[in-house]
Amino acid sequence: MAGSLHRSVEEGEAVKAGYCLKRLQLIEIFLMTAIYVGFSQIVNSAERHPDPDGCFSCHALEGLDYIDKHGVLRSASIDKKHYYSSLHGSVPCKDCHRKIRNYPHAVENVEVNCAESCHVEEPSEGEPYSHKYVVKEYESSVHGEGWSKGLTGGNRLKEANQAADPSCRYCHSNELYIGEAELPKFKASFDHLDSECGSCHQGEVWLGQFGGHILRRFIGSRWDKNDHNRMCNKCHADHQRMAEVELENAETREKEKAGPRFILASDSYATTLHGRLLETEVMQGASCIDCHAPTGFRHGVLRDENSKASTHADNLAETCAQSGCHGYATHPLNHRFVKTDIHDIDMIPAVNDIAPRDPSRLESSWIKALIALLPIVVVLGIGSLLWHFRGNKKRGVTYAVFGGDAFQEKMIGRKPKAKIKKHTSQNSVVEKQAADNEAHEN
Repeated sequence: MAGSLHRSVEEGEAVKAGYCLKRLQLIEIFLMTAIYVGFSQIVNSAERHPDPDGCFSCHALEGLDYIDKHGVLRSASIDKKHYYSSLHGSVPCKDCHRKIRNYPHAVENVEVNCAESCHVEEPSEGEPYSHKYVVKEYESSVHGEGWSKGLTGGNRLKEANQAADPSCRYCHSNELYIGEAELPKFKASFDHLDSECGSCHQGEVWLGQFGGHILRRFIGSRWDKNDHNRMCNKCHADHQRMAEVELENAETREKEKAGPRFILASDSYATTLHGRLLETEVMQGASCIDCHAPTGFRHGVLRDENSKASTHADNLAETCAQSGCHGYATHPLNHRFVKTDIHDIDMIPAVNDIAPRDPSRLESSWIKALIALLPIVVVLGIGSLLWHFRGNKKRGVTYAVFGGDAFQEKMIGRKPKAKIKKHTSQNSVVEKQAADNEAHEN
């Protein structure tokens, strides 16, 4: 009886355990299905649709070309695929073009203010993304009078011809996550992209949009040091444009035309070790921005005279000693090292048309050294003339008046001509005396 009861209890527990197992299996199947469906949605990646106002209904059409009032051929067509794969591909058009109310709209209603926020959330803060802090730093810099708002497609020529300082869009464009210049490096780093990543992540949408956004981070910054220099050189390597720049005199507070040192800043930098290292793709060199805007959003370039400038005399040691650079620069013994002028006008050949004989060259240490050595140069020059006209000549070779005999004896093992003559004449005198003595005895 007890045995039968015990068996019944065991059978009941087995049935109960089997029921629980089936429930767990059903839950597992449900969860796996949910995960698979969710993952499939991520893998397939729907195309971005940041167009709640239907702007692409018109602008995605090809052939929207026209001639504006200035006679310039322009196009209102936008490559939607290109836009969705770009840095601003998640941003609705009216987040930037806020004045548009009616369709078709007037050209002046498309003005853009780069400091405005947009509906895209900044990942680390969870707040609307904005360039306002970057623009604030930019406006307080030497380039601050450049355009950061009021930008339209129709005023590009006006901006280029009238603005002395670069605008936001002069340096930045709505480029692809992986630009054409970066494609070789990207392909080299992710040569397995199609064979391995592509087994799960398929389709042009993922590769062009989300894949580009994510994998771009593995390559590194979109801009390397040479990119920084090329951006700066768009203006600073243009001598004609730099010659038109007016700078405020620190003493008189009046505007003056820029001098040769400013105009040729790009040329003088290119002759330095930093410039030569980067030219040969050695990234240990310092770019323009590494020295002139090493902190913040890298837009705060200030004149050397400004006490807040990274290149101010009081701040140079800290700038040179920044991470990855000259860590010993802050040591008191290196005071003169940090004062080295990277844009020394003497780095530029004197045959340069802009600064052939600039007065500042007279302040150079090279000139001071030349003055100190000038007496030696004069003595050596006079000595050279003497050697040329009065030197000892043998078989067309001129030897120095002073030291020439010693050189022949000790360096080339030749007896000097003067000594040969002297020895010959001495022998003649001895022979003559011997002959006279012999004649006298006879």
